[in-house]
Amino acid sequence: MNTSKKFVLALMALIAVVFPTSASAHVTVAPEEAPSEGYAMLTFTVPHGCDGAATNRVQIKMPPQVISATPGVVPGWDIKTVEGKLPRPSEMHGEKVTEGVREITWSGGPLPDGQLQQFPLSVAFAGEEGEMAEFKVLQGCVNGEETAWIQSTPAGGEEPEHPAPTVALGEAEEHGDMAHEESEETASASDSDDSDSGNGLSIVALIVGGLGLIVGSTALLKGRRK
Repeated sequence: MNTSKKFVLALMALIAVVFPTSASAHVTVAPEEAPSEGYAMLTFTVPHGCDGAATNRVQIKMPPQVISATPGVVPGWDIKTVEGKLPRPSEMHGEKVTEGVREITWSGGPLPDGQLQQFPLSVAFAGEEGEMAEFKVLQGCVNGEETAWIQSTPAGGEEPEHPAPTVALGEAEEHGDMAHEESEETASASDSDDSDSGNGLSIVALIVGGLGLIVGSTALLKGRRK
C-alpha cells in the first residue's frame, strides 16, 4: 500500500471518529474504553432524540461496575443524584464501599432539536477486564415523551435502535494510593540515606579535627622543649 492510500484511509478513519454517521442520532459516551479498576472522565453527548421536540431531561443510571460517580456542571441544567446500595460491594482507598450514586439526572435547558449537548461524568470503576459497562440513559422531551437508550448491543451483532452507551473495561490502572505509599517509602529511604551520610561526614570531620589537634599539640610541645 503506497503512502497516498495510507493517507486517505487515515483521513477517512479520522472523519468517521469526528463526524460519526450511523450513531449520530444516538446518545454516545467517550471514551469508549476505560480501566476496569480506576477512575475515568466520561462525556455523554446527547443529540436530537425527541422527534423534533426539545430535550429537557437526561437521566443516566450507573452500571454495576461503577462504585462512585460525580456529575459535571452544565450551564442551564440542574443536577439531582440518587444514592443506593452497590450491586457489587467493593473497596476504595482501603475502605469497603457498599453504597454510592446510582442515578444522575440533569434537568433544564431545553436542548433544541438538531443541537448537541455534552454531559460530563467522573466515575470510579471496579469491574473485571473484558466486561462491558452499560449506562442506561433516559432522554426526556418537553412534550412529555421519553426516549430510552437502554438496549444492549450483542457482541458482533447488529446495533439496536436505541443502544445504551457502553464502555469497554480494559486493564486495571495502578492505584494512586500504592504509588503514593511507594513515593513516601522512597522519600523515607532517601532521608535515611541522607541522614546516614550526614552522620558519616560528621564522624570523619571529628576524626580529622582530632588528628589536627594532636599534631598541633605535639608541635607546640616540641617548640617549648627547644
